[in-house]
Amino acid sequence: MRSYRIGGLRVAVTGRRLGQALDRMPGMTPFVNTRLSRFDMWINEQENPEVPEAHEIYRFQLAEERGTCTMLADKDGNLAYRFDSGSVLLHDRFRAGDVFLDWHGDLDELRYMLWLAYAHEALAYGAVPVHASAVVWQERAVLCLGESGTGKSTHTRLWVENIKNAFLLNDDSPIVRVEHDGVWAYGSPWSGKTPCFRKERYPVAAFLRLRQAPDNSIERVPTVQAFVALQPSCPPTLAHDEQCMDGMVDFIGGVIGQVPVFLLDCRPDIEAAQLSFKTIFPF
Repeated sequence: MRSYRIGGLRVAVTGRRLGQALDRMPGMTPFVNTRLSRFDMWINEQENPEVPEAHEIYRFQLAEERGTCTMLADKDGNLAYRFDSGSVLLHDRFRAGDVFLDWHGDLDELRYMLWLAYAHEALAYGAVPVHASAVVWQERAVLCLGESGTGKSTHTRLWVENIKNAFLLNDDSPIVRVEHDGVWAYGSPWSGKTPCFRKERYPVAAFLRLRQAPDNSIERVPTVQAFVALQPSCPPTLAHDEQCMDGMVDFIGGVIGQVPVFLLDCRPDIEAAQLSFKTIFPF
């Protein structure tokens, strides 16, 4: 068994082959915690886990032309994911916190399967891996949101290069968690093509929704627009299951009730980084 603390949650992974594969993933190593004895979720290696009488509810293309994944559900709300490689991921609603995984692809596919497993199970704890690039300044995190190619990584890089003491927390999927003392951003094992795997957490100062534009401008958006700004950056599979969708709505409501959301029309330049920085941290 391997044990990790990710996003403040205690994660156990069982199975010899699965454990050996995780040992080869650099992103997992910083989150190893061998002192844990109780766990919030279990990811279990199991050959050919099945959802009887399941029907397809969503099909989507995997990144980098790596085939498709089909999301299925049965009448009891159990969920499964089937990959073209033959890999299967099963969430058992009757065994909360348990995920069953049969992996036949490459390490990138396994990394994505673990992300899916975590996204579904962490929702019960008010935690969601958000598609964002997260930068930290003076112990507070700013998360840049936007569709792929809008310049999230470029904008956080401009912060790091031009704002003293700013540093990157995660460049693809930081974990945002609504807790009793505020909204926190955690580093995670999933950081896209940028190897940034910090086992750290910081209170969230703001969210920035980026939009490419010929001129730089920024505005704080009201509640309804803030919801619209955050929802696309949550795992899209959550929106295809009623229970998960309810949890995601509660999560976003908890976030925007405490943290400002800004819309940044910007060019990929230093002035855009300075504008967003001075708006979020005006002192």
